[in-house]
Amino acid sequence: MKRRKELIVMFGMVTALNIFAQCMTPEFKQICEIIGQDNFFKAEEVYSSNKNDLSEIEQNYTEAILDNAFNRIEESERKIDWILNGKKDLPDSLELQLNIVKGDNALKSYQYAKAGNAYSTILEDYKELLSETETDDFNNLKTLCSALENIPPQTVNIRADTTIRIQKDMGGADTLQVVANNISENFLFDTGANFSVVSKSVAKRFNMDMISVNIDVVGGVNMEFQTQMAVCKKLTLGNIDVCNAVFLAVPDEHLFFPEDNYRIYGVIGYPIIQALKEIRLTKNGEFIVPKQESSFNGVVNLAMDGLLPLIYINGKHFYLDTGAEITTLYHKYYIENQEEIEKKHQLQKVVIGGVGGFLEYDGFIIDAVFSIFGRDVELKGINLLRNTYNADDTTYGNIGQDVISQFDAMTLNLDRMFIILE
Repeated sequence: MKRRKELIVMFGMVTALNIFAQCMTPEFKQICEIIGQDNFFKAEEVYSSNKNDLSEIEQNYTEAILDNAFNRIEESERKIDWILNGKKDLPDSLELQLNIVKGDNALKSYQYAKAGNAYSTILEDYKELLSETETDDFNNLKTLCSALENIPPQTVNIRADTTIRIQKDMGGADTLQVVANNISENFLFDTGANFSVVSKSVAKRFNMDMISVNIDVVGGVNMEFQTQMAVCKKLTLGNIDVCNAVFLAVPDEHLFFPEDNYRIYGVIGYPIIQALKEIRLTKNGEFIVPKQESSFNGVVNLAMDGLLPLIYINGKHFYLDTGAEITTLYHKYYIENQEEIEKKHQLQKVVIGGVGGFLEYDGFIIDAVFSIFGRDVELKGINLLRNTYNADDTTYGNIGQDVISQFDAMTLNLDRMFIILE
């Protein structure tokens, strides 16, 4: 029952193209390989050590990618424009990557028409470099952005410091009370959801503007279905007003699990979470958003892989998913620890679930210890997948609430890109 809360709603992820053969200097090739593994933390370390050995165009390309990952959107966009508008000599595969980032920058800035133009360029000018799946993905994103091109950008007004009591739903998921159209409802809070989600019935009660467009969505166990878009003119969380928030309006049957009589009404995902800039989750069940961000002088330890947050632990990168109750380790972790794991554990079936049910994978049930912020965090009985979870499986795993709950508080800043666990 508790696994039911692991809601993952996402568009098909873009497969990193094999751009490395066309890289120029050896140092640039190394950085491209690391970026291709979505380890932006390591890529920035290597880039800082080798920057002077790279050409001007290699420097601007690398910085454009890393600026996007670390939420330096305007800087990323300036470097992309310098390369693309200046007709710099760059292989088509690298130009394609820059256009992908250009679309992502625009989407994160709620500039839907600009994002749509980037995806149109990708489909028209680089179609020979795309797989069939990638073509479908970009067509899906283009359709989404075209449907939203006349929607004003999302805005957030934090009137004062806000503290909201986190409430557990019957599935054990963390929910927050939201208000729209003078009606309140409890929505899940999930950094692992790259778009916010609302059931169609709640969208109607909230008087959201429905957009007649069909978007392909992939659920947590690769179950595909179509959904529409909805725009909430004003959504209130405590002292916070979110205007023009975009939601995937999902048919109710995809958010209801009759065998457990469990229903999800909505999900607060990345676009709203990021706009809050900083949030603090406490062990005693408080969701806190300060009007002024906290001071921070440490090393950046948070990055974005598209619309999904990454955390850096012991030199390894993991997804950070507040909507997952338990941590799951991926194939990359297995490969690096294969001998020890196979010596101590039996191969068995492990269950991964989300929207649409559960799937079984070959894997192991293991105990693991991570050193996080100077503290040993012990995890017992977590899933480790022997094989790749999906085609874009480049991280070491997905960090869930079983890690976060071992600390008194978590501060997550998606503006200056840092996380503090204390």
